[in-house]
Amino acid sequence: MEFNRGDWIWELMLTRRPSETHFSESSTPGGESPLARDDENKLVTHAVLFDGTKAALVILGTGVVLGAAAMKAAPHVKSGLVSLKSKLRRRGEDATEVETPVPLTVVAEADPEQPDPPRLRVV
Repeated sequence: MEFNRGDWIWELMLTRRPSETHFSESSTPGGESPLARDDENKLVTHAVLFDGTKAALVILGTGVVLGAAAMKAAPHVKSGLVSLKSKLRRRGEDATEVETPVPLTVVAEADPEQPDPPRLRVV
């Protein structure tokens, strides 16, 4: 994908360069040169340039698919979160009920029953 703007041609490109290298600084502010340099700023090689159109289309397509999947899954995720929230709320209420002591009330006091004393019969 390329387009003209004034005296310049702009093109979307992917670059490949060896690891542990960086691009050279460009004379254009904000730009970088495709020359790959090491940490001591010695020239190692130049970057290899690839057409970025296919990569951009793959990235765009992936974003569209993921967005559609998220839109399709959103109601299910929302209902699952609501269900989880209500379960957690009920569990919290149950825990507070268990921890709250129940006051005891005495209905009536009674002496413990005594067994009848032994009876003697006349013979």
